[in-house]
Amino acid sequence: MTKTITIAALVAASLGYGAGEDAKGARFEVASITPCKPGTPEPPGQHMGMFQFVYPGGMLRATATTLQFLLEWAYGIQPSQHAGGPSWMETARYDIVAKAEGNATDAEMRLLTQRLLAERFKLKLHREKKDVSAYMLRLGKTAPKLLPPKPEETRSLRVVPQTGPDQKIASYHVIATRYSLKQLTDVFARQLGVVIVNQTGLDGDFDFTLDLTPDENRQSPLEPTLLMTAMREQLGLTLRSEKAPVEVLVIDGAEKVAAGD
Repeated sequence: MTKTITIAALVAASLGYGAGEDAKGARFEVASITPCKPGTPEPPGQHMGMFQFVYPGGMLRATATTLQFLLEWAYGIQPSQHAGGPSWMETARYDIVAKAEGNATDAEMRLLTQRLLAERFKLKLHREKKDVSAYMLRLGKTAPKLLPPKPEETRSLRVVPQTGPDQKIASYHVIATRYSLKQLTDVFARQLGVVIVNQTGLDGDFDFTLDLTPDENRQSPLEPTLLMTAMREQLGLTLRSEKAPVEVLVIDGAEKVAAGD
């Protein structure tokens, strides 16, 4: 039997609180949620998962974000790993500013955001395991071509179009600095609309480049077989489609936050 629980309960469990114990410390000190005007555009890069929410001093700032996107960030899941919920979750946008006590880590900020969503958006969910078609990222037969980041580098992912003699785009040059494989799989998962599971065992940050060159049979730079070939030949990683049990968050309910709430 599947049990429905609120995000607040999940936060309490994650922080080590047992049933009936006080979890008051697991909240932002202050939090402001302001609905955006209808038609407010999506921030640049958000669709690809390229964004920054957490800042020094325990600050969280999200501009024109949706409840759906904030849910995915707070739980570290990909778009295909949640289901259900009202349709406005992916269209209504909010400006959110919150302050945690001290200089909270990224992981702590995610937990605090889970509770914020439960309290302010009345978000309720439960977890289910589902067998879905997913891509498994694994180590190849050769050593992975990943470099340690330089001390002065900041985290970034750039996709640079490369033009040919006719000035038409011939390929896409991906440049990643201080980037993790989980972050890379999340970006590709958003573009492909599937779940990508990192099974390499590599959890750190790396520098690497990747060239995606479409051809007559694969005209999109994100065509799965093109991506698989590039990952294998250029990074020493394999990407294969398999049926796999994946945890999915099922949304049982949510309410809009009105201006002034």
